[in-house]
Amino acid sequence: MSEIKKPVITKEQAELFEKLREVYTDEELVARYIDNELALFDLGFTDFLAALINGYEVEKTPEEKVREYYEESQKRRRERRDAGDIEGMRYNSGKTDGVRTALNILGIKIEGVNA
Repeated sequence: MSEIKKPVITKEQAELFEKLREVYTDEELVARYIDNELALFDLGFTDFLAALINGYEVEKTPEEKVREYYEESQKRRRERRDAGDIEGMRYNSGKTDGVRTALNILGIKIEGVNA
């Protein structure tokens, strides 16, 4: 049996999806979607049905993606330091410094990274 794949949808789509599920049954949601009353911010019909049946995952925001990348680079830097791999530590230090520098140049603050 194949693995059930949950579609990845935006936070806004997820919030609307949950509000609508409080009001309508799944069958009513499908009927409203087909009647074009419910577009869920450009969510395609196949993804709409998959989300309805299998659930869904909320897409990470750009800030969450940057924070995750930054934290992973910090973790690897510590691991390389603890392993005595100075070049690996420097490489990952450069990655974290680059992220902070780019964000500061762009005037963007992300909690846990440069704020």
